[in-house]
Amino acid sequence: MLTLFRWLLQNETYLSWIRGDVPCLWISGDPGKGKTMLSIFLTEELERHTREVGAQLLFLFCSSQDEKRNKATAVLRCLVHQLITKRPDLFHHVSTHFEDENRNDTVSSPETLWIVLKKLLHAPALGRVFCVLDGLDECDDASSRLLATIFGDFFASKKTGSTTGNFQLAIVSRRIRGLDAFPQVRLDPDHVGHVDSDIQKFISDRVRELRKVDGFNDTLRNVVEKALLARSQGTFLWVGFVMAELCNKSTPTEIMATLKDLPSGLPAIYDRMLLRTDKSRRAVLTKALRWVTMAVRPLTLRELAAVTGVQPAVAGLSSYQSIRDLVTWCGPILKIHHDTVSLIHQSAKDYLLRQTPSDDPEIEEFRISAEEAHAELTRTCLACLERSGLEERSWHDFEIWGESDLEYMCRGQDCRILIPPPGPTRPTTESNQNLAPRPHFVPRPEALGTRCPDHEVDYS
Repeated sequence: MLTLFRWLLQNETYLSWIRGDVPCLWISGDPGKGKTMLSIFLTEELERHTREVGAQLLFLFCSSQDEKRNKATAVLRCLVHQLITKRPDLFHHVSTHFEDENRNDTVSSPETLWIVLKKLLHAPALGRVFCVLDGLDECDDASSRLLATIFGDFFASKKTGSTTGNFQLAIVSRRIRGLDAFPQVRLDPDHVGHVDSDIQKFISDRVRELRKVDGFNDTLRNVVEKALLARSQGTFLWVGFVMAELCNKSTPTEIMATLKDLPSGLPAIYDRMLLRTDKSRRAVLTKALRWVTMAVRPLTLRELAAVTGVQPAVAGLSSYQSIRDLVTWCGPILKIHHDTVSLIHQSAKDYLLRQTPSDDPEIEEFRISAEEAHAELTRTCLACLERSGLEERSWHDFEIWGESDLEYMCRGQDCRILIPPPGPTRPTTESNQNLAPRPHFVPRPEALGTRCPDHEVDYS
């Protein structure tokens, strides 16, 4: 990572942004081109820069699979939270918005949160603020459009002479509408040479991991590096997937045989992953992929086991281990982090939800129809609520915040009506005192809002 993306620091558009000549920079690129890795690099560089110049740094890594990171409300709440945490002396500028009678309206309204953020950015004592917003395209469509609009209007007012403070925003994303007015650094096609150079460095670094294989010499290393560079199509993610497979081989012969069979491009790699799954398990695997893809937040292993109906195959094997095994059978397309399951990358979601049918019936089995998947989630939610006896109980008697609540986790677009409206939580009793509280659709803040999630990145 230390040697990658350094070309950006000499880019004229970037230098104009870092000097403050332009307030907003848009770095765009296709799927798998290393945008999030670049955002990490940029954030680390800005951490050093802001320390030197006495400025503030805000950042957020959006995620399509997490409702705390894919909505305009969540993005703005997080930026407000970060800024007030770094500069609590500015809170008096916006304190009225967080008084008891206003707090819920403030943290649930993107328009109000934007007013709050603007007041903070206009505070005379603030100074310069740099902000990196990665993955704006991973927000839902309405949120992406809203954020692009408010940022566009904000920075347009600066051109007309209205004060906008010293807010320097860098957006790193795929190509999305509404950002074309901003100065842009396009990873492709404008900087293909730089990206290819970074890919070559990345490949060389990863191939060094194969030196642990007895007999893997420099001649083989050169062959592998050239083959990966030729087939990578400038995609870091493709290289990561391929190297994960090659590193599981124990002999040079296996490495070279695997290398020969590897296809080019992300869609072909995803095809390969799914075709290698056990046919006898395909039904449960496809169900797991549907739920992970369509859920509005990452599911826990326990939740995924409940919706897929996975049971231990042999005596002595726990349900927990059984569902972990199921995720492993899906291959690298799924990952487990802190007992939650998610897709490895936004491109995997795009692949599974693609509109174009496959000529291969086995591959077509995995393609997800969003409409049918939402209907499946809805039926499961309804069945869960029927079994709960909810119609005979009040919301306060129902364990709406319990860890096992299926209706909370399966809030697809057609299921959100099943979620109870906000209200006081059930009084703590001996039986429920260890249950972690669950937020409703708009997460309840403590004081200024929920804690911004740490960014989690797969460096493959």
